[in-house]
Amino acid sequence: MTTGWLYAVLLAGVVVSTPSVSERVPAVLQDRGGAAIAVATHDFHVSYTRMAIEGSAISAQIRMFGDDITKALIDRSKAPSLTLNSPQGEAAAQAYLAEAFPIVVNGRKLVPVVASATQERDMWSYIVTWQSPVPITTITMHNAAMMEYFADQQNIVKLKHISSGKEATLFYSGGSRADQAVKF
Repeated sequence: MTTGWLYAVLLAGVVVSTPSVSERVPAVLQDRGGAAIAVATHDFHVSYTRMAIEGSAISAQIRMFGDDITKALIDRSKAPSLTLNSPQGEAAAQAYLAEAFPIVVNGRKLVPVVASATQERDMWSYIVTWQSPVPITTITMHNAAMMEYFADQQNIVKLKHISSGKEATLFYSGGSRADQAVKF
């Protein structure tokens, strides 16, 4: 099954871990049951995406600070009690990613599907998939996630095209909504 292979590629190896921050101020998030979870805030804003492309399928692991994505999703959904790994939280993330992180393949905008959301210390990890009706030969995207909330937001996307072995790293900052394209 292609999806299993893509998940294995995404989850293999080391992913970005939370760096130490000189000034950490406690913050509070809620888990699925509504219980408070203490997390540390941070003095920078970054997301890291690892994306695997095979045939007509794309799978990605997107890692973001929990307090950053919570702020964005609560603000956009107007639901102050929204929890990230609830069905409502995953639906809000999916809608937000469709707007802030559009993926265009061979000229056609794809729809993201959030497969899961999990917490890893003060980071949240989303597994997101996109399906193209045709094999992927060109991918165009911009990742403006959370740039409307944080002036210093930086988004890194590392992608790998499985069949060709081609890799690329894309970087977005400063509120950029400029598309970047990669051909395979």
